[in-house]
Amino acid sequence: MKYSLLKSYLDHNEAVEIRKRLLVIALPAVGENVLQMLLGIADTAFLGHYDWRTIGGVGTANQIIFILQAVLIAISTGTMVFIANSLGANNRRKVDSVAWQAIYLSLVTGIGLAILSVFSSGFINVFFPSAEESLKEIGADYLRIILIGMPGLSFMIIIASALRGAGDTRSPMYAAVVANGLNVFLDYSMIFGKFGFPELGAKGAALATVVSRVVGAMILLFLLYSNRKVGMSRKPVKTSWKNVKEVLSVGLPTAFENFSFSFGVLIFANILLMAGSEAYAAHRIGINVESISFMPAWGISVAITALVGYFNGSGELKKVIGTVRQGWLIGLGFGAIIGSVIFLWPEVFIAFFTSERTIIEMARLPVRLIGLFQIVLATDFVATGALRGLGDTKFPMMASTTAMWLIRIPVGFVLVKYFDMGLLGAWTGMMGDMVFRMVLKVFRLLSGNWEERAKRVREEAAYYD
Repeated sequence: MKYSLLKSYLDHNEAVEIRKRLLVIALPAVGENVLQMLLGIADTAFLGHYDWRTIGGVGTANQIIFILQAVLIAISTGTMVFIANSLGANNRRKVDSVAWQAIYLSLVTGIGLAILSVFSSGFINVFFPSAEESLKEIGADYLRIILIGMPGLSFMIIIASALRGAGDTRSPMYAAVVANGLNVFLDYSMIFGKFGFPELGAKGAALATVVSRVVGAMILLFLLYSNRKVGMSRKPVKTSWKNVKEVLSVGLPTAFENFSFSFGVLIFANILLMAGSEAYAAHRIGINVESISFMPAWGISVAITALVGYFNGSGELKKVIGTVRQGWLIGLGFGAIIGSVIFLWPEVFIAFFTSERTIIEMARLPVRLIGLFQIVLATDFVATGALRGLGDTKFPMMASTTAMWLIRIPVGFVLVKYFDMGLLGAWTGMMGDMVFRMVLKVFRLLSGNWEERAKRVREEAAYYD
């Protein structure tokens, strides 16, 4: 069956009700993710004013972290999808089991990633061979500390997704408020050596982030256990390999998507380094502004995944596509407003990250491009959230991978290397990537080719052995 985003599948009252439910879920998710992103952005902002060269070093480490945390994305996505669908199917035992499997998997993956801290210097040398030695040293130190603290990030990502699957986005937001406030205080104290703390620069930023994530993880564990909608049993349930397999069957394509995307971004970073350290610093500022700008779209995407999963689990396909349309309209509204502000006043956002006049001048280009492409970003997030809620995670993976490796990287490389277009050349490839993957996902959603996969997820969510 073919669908359209221009057609309303709901009556007036249903549309109003779904818009309210989307906003109730999305707004706390936006607040939570804005605060969570600030855990990393605060590092960049403080370090930019401490020494702009540390931005590049920390940026190299973060590119590697994005790759390594792909397994967390697999578990978190599968957990969210199956909790949402199981609640729609009114299968309380399945919800309880999936929540406990999420806790077990959080612990195992967090410890596994922490062990990789011994390879920090090797990772930097392998993935950034052309970077300056000073950047490599900063990146290796930052990466080592962050990896040691990966159990905290593991719990924060996975447990927050379990709560979102149940439509509870307020609890992750509360945890982020505490974690972010602590991170900002520790960042300032440890980077610059204030309030009796030693001056540690990039190492201080890493330590602040790790401590904040551990505190946030502890809060989320308590909130998950006390959440009535999830209704976790007081005693741990046994490991269910069947449920783990189901979670991973949905989550692994998303993990590969994130791995491929993050690895591509790492290659893309090396293309930027060809244009010089200042161009790379300006690029990192553009990326951080992008991270802030798409928070409303991300929140709507989370809400769509939760509601689409719920309605799919209950077999109400009319409400599935109706939810997507309402979410898209909301996303377009946010995108138009945010894009206009960023495009007209880019310096307001850039100044938050650096006071270096050369970097400010260079960063205007990527920041303005982010403003222009907000509608594209919003539509992409909506389509992705809908397909994930239906369990159709393979297609977004293929779309994103194709766009990254056939458009962003080759176009960016050719324009930087052979046409000497610097930042503009690289970002031309990046914008082409955004448009291409958005178009592919929208066509998939409207084609109805996801229905068979959605049916299979619905049946699995209704069954508990």
